[in-house]
Amino acid sequence: MKRYNIVAIVAICLLCLLSCTDRKGKQTETATIPTELKSFTDGLVKEDTLAVQKLVNDYMTYVQNGEYAEAAAMLYKPDSTDIWNEPIPLSNEEMEKVIETLKLFPVQSHEIKDIKFKTAIENEVKCTFTIKGSQSISSSISFKPMNYLGGWRLCLSE
Repeated sequence: MKRYNIVAIVAICLLCLLSCTDRKGKQTETATIPTELKSFTDGLVKEDTLAVQKLVNDYMTYVQNGEYAEAAAMLYKPDSTDIWNEPIPLSNEEMEKVIETLKLFPVQSHEIKDIKFKTAIENEVKCTFTIKGSQSISSSISFKPMNYLGGWRLCLSE
């Protein structure tokens, strides 16, 4: 009889231990995600916003001046084969596609409308621009700036 009591007590202790560990693990997982997101944005300073604004303004100025190769050379894309999504420069073929697209829409003026920082690789900048021509046509473009190794890289949103 004493032996059954010991087995029952050990079984109850193991069940309690496993149930507590399971709940605690789930709480830790859900609690760290918002904390990680918040810690990135909490670490941002005014210089980060200014750096992103400068990247977008430089890119759009190149486009306005017809310097399409220089504008395309500023762009990066996330490396889908890398677990960290390291930004890599566009290939020559991708740069040619960007240049051809930019030539179709000659920009007269631009304005940054909104900047949203979320994580090092998930950010968004919305920019409106006016196309040169007989009529004033406005459109918008979204950029995806990425923070990599302490510097900002400009990517186009897909």
